[in-house]
Amino acid sequence: MAPTPTVTTTTITSHGEVDITPSEIYGDPSGPVAFRLGNGGAGPTGILRTLSELFLSLHAPHAQIPWVCNHSRNTQLALLKDAIDVSLTYERDQEEISVREGWARKGGVVFHDHFVVVGPRSNPANLLPTDSPTTMLSKIHVAASAGLTTFHSRVDGSATMVKERALWSASSLSPWTDPVALGSWYKTSLLPPASALIGADTAGAYLLSDRSTLLRQTANKTIQGSTVFYEPGSPDDFLMNGCAALIAAEPIPMAVRFVEFLHSDEGQKLIRTYGNDEVGQPFFALLTPSLKPSPSEAMATNRIT
Repeated sequence: MAPTPTVTTTTITSHGEVDITPSEIYGDPSGPVAFRLGNGGAGPTGILRTLSELFLSLHAPHAQIPWVCNHSRNTQLALLKDAIDVSLTYERDQEEISVREGWARKGGVVFHDHFVVVGPRSNPANLLPTDSPTTMLSKIHVAASAGLTTFHSRVDGSATMVKERALWSASSLSPWTDPVALGSWYKTSLLPPASALIGADTAGAYLLSDRSTLLRQTANKTIQGSTVFYEPGSPDDFLMNGCAALIAAEPIPMAVRFVEFLHSDEGQKLIRTYGNDEVGQPFFALLTPSLKPSPSEAMATNRIT
């Protein structure tokens, strides 16, 4: 474990309880703990297990890495509570707070996911390929208010919730404060990313999801009726979702070594190729002028239908 932090309070607000119990153990479950890893959405895609197992094979073959699952802000709070040693999170402004308050150090962005607007193939809101995300939400609002469709939202304090609300606000809408919307078409839940996506697919609803969850559930054949209506096409798109590492202000050596591994040629090669054997493209986006092929193309390929 890292030395007990001297800073025990923060202005970062938790949403729900901070989980400190590992969801999975990577490596040798009977071996010593190399370090404890915290993250939310990337864990269920399998990338954390694959990265951790490669790291252990190179640096600590008889050790284990527990993965503790929380959404982004609660993952940071788990670091503050000394429940994890490395956090992988998605909100630069919140990460800056932890560094400014003196209880964390930056490890840099280590991979990139991005958000996508997903909805039923029947497309009752008549979304067009040329529409911006804010235009799409405005159209969904009109169609949903007419009883033609619904929108599913996670209200768990996650980076997805924060991004979704920023998009609604940019559309001059705030359905989470509207009793009529909450009582009819704006369906809220505390479901994790994969369950939220599956639920929206089953209901024929629109939602904001992340690319890696979409591709994982497409590969798992747990979604059938949904398609992608918008995804980022440039590195500076508002819906890009970079994942950054944080470590304690006084980190244990193995935590530092793992962050260095994520930036290494071995780590980046794994990230660049993870998912290719399942869906024909990487789960995590590269910062290139074009982010194609797209999740919508993957959903249509014969390999995963």
